[in-house]
Amino acid sequence: MKIFLILSVIACLLFQAAPVQAEGFGLYEYSARGVALGGAVMARKPDASAVAFNPALLTRLPGVQAMAGISLVMPSGRMDWMDSSGREGSSGLRESVWPIPHAYYTHQINDDWFFGIGEFTRFGLGFEYPHEWAGRFNIYGISLLSASINPNIAWKATDKLSLAAGIEIVYVTLDLKKRVHMGPAEVDSKITDADGWGIGGNLALHYQFNENWAIGLQYRSQARVHAFGNARFAYKGPSNPTLEEMYNSNFHNGTAHAPVVLPDSISGGLAWTPTPDFSIEVGAIWTHWATFDNLNIRMPSPLPTSYNDKNWHNTWRFNIGVEYEATDWLTLRAGYVWDQSPMTEAYEDYLVPTDDRSIYSVGLGFHWDAWTLDLAYAMIDPTDRNYNPDTAHGVVHSRTGASRTNIVSMSLGYKF
Repeated sequence: MKIFLILSVIACLLFQAAPVQAEGFGLYEYSARGVALGGAVMARKPDASAVAFNPALLTRLPGVQAMAGISLVMPSGRMDWMDSSGREGSSGLRESVWPIPHAYYTHQINDDWFFGIGEFTRFGLGFEYPHEWAGRFNIYGISLLSASINPNIAWKATDKLSLAAGIEIVYVTLDLKKRVHMGPAEVDSKITDADGWGIGGNLALHYQFNENWAIGLQYRSQARVHAFGNARFAYKGPSNPTLEEMYNSNFHNGTAHAPVVLPDSISGGLAWTPTPDFSIEVGAIWTHWATFDNLNIRMPSPLPTSYNDKNWHNTWRFNIGVEYEATDWLTLRAGYVWDQSPMTEAYEDYLVPTDDRSIYSVGLGFHWDAWTLDLAYAMIDPTDRNYNPDTAHGVVHSRTGASRTNIVSMSLGYKF
């Protein structure tokens, strides 16, 4: 089983990625069971993914346990637009499959103290439109990927109260693609291979009122990441000596710097277990997206800093999940999530090209001997967003359409 764990961690580090259509750029695909229940696993009976959802639940995981798995995220959608010249068109997202792996290990130290460590993804964003689409002067592609390593210590303070604390080490990479006006010509501008590390922390609580009712809470702090990468430019235009000389004198490849603030959040859940084989949990997550007030990029000299105001507002995410142990080897699950968009109308752009969204999910859990296998499917149904023209920021009259994201997830667990 040590080989199983090592291979899981290697897979996470090699294939870490993140999908489009997260509200803001927060992600919650921490396990297949969590996907199936809409993330409503803050207070109910836990598995090893409690490291991510609520590490105070580690005190209810005896012995040594491990889990690893992957979620595949498949977004689709299009943007219907009309540019400043009155030309109309429709641009579809490039088809893609984003893998999001996860891996956890938990260990009971003694009757009161427990340890857990996990690798999972809390932030990510990725999409690409055709390079010549009407909104290319705002953005035509982005890949913001992250991986979190999160060790935790949990303490069973009483038979009812458990507390936990952890450190989160976050690695972020950023690629950004857009076009820049240069008279009648254009310049392709790409920030590539920008990466950096950030440090955060988390505190968690679980309280079991009685055999039927329980509550879970967790706070995760901000983390500031300074990403340094390569700025690359390419002239796109007619063969014109004057324009090409202007390009050569003003655009130089070099190093770009982009600070990214990952927001803090508070999450909670209330679980009701009327019978040993049936449970319902409702929960909420508040995310401090107001910290994401800009995505300014310091460009190589002589180019000025690229100022990109965001001024997002704080958001709520509400969820409910139902779990039923139909037999001694099969568990049935279903969930629903309503997720609020942080983008304000005054500063809307194509960074997150959807509005509020609903998520519908179902799943199955299989268990035999010391093994568990969880499978889940979720469908993200976002509200379309209408854009008003903003020439200064490259936004044209446009509307998202036919946006859907399908998620399939699998987790394999073992109790030593």
